[in-house]
Amino acid sequence: MSVMAPPAVLPLLPTRFASSAEPKSEPWSSAEPLLFVQPALPLSVDEVILLEVADEDVVNAAEGRPRMAFGGLLISLLVHLWVVTNLSSWLMAVPLEPAAPVLESKFEEPPIKTEIDEAIPFELANPDDRELEVREVLNAMSLGIAKVIEPPKAAASPRQLLDEARVEMAKLPAYDIPEGMQFDDRLVVKGQTGEQLVQIESALDRVTWEIAQNLRESKVLVVWMIDGSGSLIKQREAVAKRLDRVYQELGALQDKTDTLPKEDRGLLSAVVTFGEKTQFVAKPTIDFPTIRDAIEKAPTDPTGKENVFTAVKNVLAQWSRYRVENNYRIMLITITDEAGDDFGQPHLEAIALCRRYGAKAYVIGPTAPFGKRHGFMPYVAPEDGKTYQLPIDLGPEAPMAENVSLPFWFDGPQFDYLSSGFAPYALARLVSETGGIYFLTNMTTMSNLTPIGKFDDEQLKLFAPDYRFGEPEEFARDLRKHPLRAAVINAAMMSQKTQIKSAPDLSLRVTDRNFRQVSTDAQKAVAISQYQVESLLQAFPPGIERELEREPSLRWRMAFCLNYGRLLANRTRNMEYNYALASLKTTLAESDINTRSNHWVFHPSPDTNYSGASSRKGSKLATELLTRVVTEAPGTPWAIMAERELRHPFGLRVEERFIKPPPPPPPNKANNAPAKPRPLFFDKPAPKPPPPAPPPKPPVLPKL
Repeated sequence: MSVMAPPAVLPLLPTRFASSAEPKSEPWSSAEPLLFVQPALPLSVDEVILLEVADEDVVNAAEGRPRMAFGGLLISLLVHLWVVTNLSSWLMAVPLEPAAPVLESKFEEPPIKTEIDEAIPFELANPDDRELEVREVLNAMSLGIAKVIEPPKAAASPRQLLDEARVEMAKLPAYDIPEGMQFDDRLVVKGQTGEQLVQIESALDRVTWEIAQNLRESKVLVVWMIDGSGSLIKQREAVAKRLDRVYQELGALQDKTDTLPKEDRGLLSAVVTFGEKTQFVAKPTIDFPTIRDAIEKAPTDPTGKENVFTAVKNVLAQWSRYRVENNYRIMLITITDEAGDDFGQPHLEAIALCRRYGAKAYVIGPTAPFGKRHGFMPYVAPEDGKTYQLPIDLGPEAPMAENVSLPFWFDGPQFDYLSSGFAPYALARLVSETGGIYFLTNMTTMSNLTPIGKFDDEQLKLFAPDYRFGEPEEFARDLRKHPLRAAVINAAMMSQKTQIKSAPDLSLRVTDRNFRQVSTDAQKAVAISQYQVESLLQAFPPGIERELEREPSLRWRMAFCLNYGRLLANRTRNMEYNYALASLKTTLAESDINTRSNHWVFHPSPDTNYSGASSRKGSKLATELLTRVVTEAPGTPWAIMAERELRHPFGLRVEERFIKPPPPPPPNKANNAPAKPRPLFFDKPAPKPPPPAPPPKPPVLPKL
């Protein structure tokens, strides 16, 4: 019998094995704390005995000693017998414990079918195909084999399984994750908040493409949400005309697409108008003429309010069953020319409902004015034919207006209503949070925005507003954490209330009798503006510029540099103007006015010639801040405003001219004639003049 010696765990040392056959391995490193399990070697019982006890006679013979007698041999045999008996009983008495069962994994590969029963004849259409790589040929063979193998029959029909899955899905909250045949950048969670400025017809073509993409994945309910204000009458007419082409293209695309079964493809449309209240003009239908007539004949709301987010809530409350019960994807397409009047809690609730039912919001609307909330729209009154500028809510592009309202000096555009390049904040956030798209269009309400060409779209992305804030209070709480941002917002809000006047008169004509009074009146006007500028500068505490490098947002850094720099530049100009007039009226005499200086013209100058050191430091800091805006924000509204301010230096230089006064008029001879005697009595009283015509009634201006 053979016995297995118990395994021994030995430390692996850098020595050779005891056996003659050394394994080929890398030299051991003494730094490696490894263990080596010595394998058990099979040994026979005889070999064990020979290892334990040696033959004494043989040993004695080797040492040259005489052999022992027969008794010694007998004793030796008895000893051997005793050793064998005890050793056998010791080895067999202790039962071997069964080893723990070993996990055994068996891998069986199915036999590969190397031959096909019936070969499919084929030939290469192009002889050059023989030069394709081997992997492409293998792919083709795999496809051919997959076509031959017949799939097993399903236990239930796919239609039945799909219906059962829909019933179960209807019980769960509906979250819409886009899936489709074509994958592109729009599958990001956040939506796009500003496409390139396009005409409304082009925006509708883009909407057609979006509807078609959604139809590839699901049935779709399109809700056209139309602004009911009077300012959108022309846009509604353009939309109604364009819808013929939109639905013709959608009908053709819907028939050709084969992504979904025919019973799962479907397009329903509805029309809603919103103003102070939401009106459901056309219920979901497949009849296109009904949709077109509903848009053309939609009623106009006279209140001038646009509660767009309340309308979104009402639509989802009314028609969310199409999503829950019939698995329709809901697309809300809003066409408006204003920012909406119900930003706040209705805005938050509208976004929450869109997420709940997987609704996507798309907006065709205007761009917001840069750093302002209101714009103006021209309106020609039929009563008198005059043009009136009606205020309209277009912005701002951020939760609060971030720009200080200041006039520019000298010749050049004022940029009162510069386009921001972004959508109104509330509508943009609705689009961003629901995965839709905002299409910037050329609305009539944007006619007064200063045309400056096209912004750099890639550069503007770096200045996008923070769309985290769903209401102004949440934004105000965040401002308390950032002193630089709070200073910018406080100065901007104060400037909206103070309304700083435009630049003073930069060309004064005086005489020897009035030059001091003219100077004093001009000083009073500029002193009021200077006081307002100083009050706005109080929003920026001392040393606030040190927070500039700690501000992580590029948008806020540029807003600070632009606003603070413009205020410092405006203060320098006001001080220069005030000091220059004070110098003129004290150093000039009446004789100077009559001979050499009666026309004063103010020109920009790189030096502060009159205010001196009191404004030199502020002028230098203003130049540095505005230059930084031009350098770090090219192709943006911030750079345009900074370039306009830097166009002229902040100091002033007065050019004194002399214009010879005209000669006095000749005496009037009629004035020297003797007066006629007045009659003492009148035969008849003088007739009374007719009463003046009543002033025309002011026209009734609509509310937009």
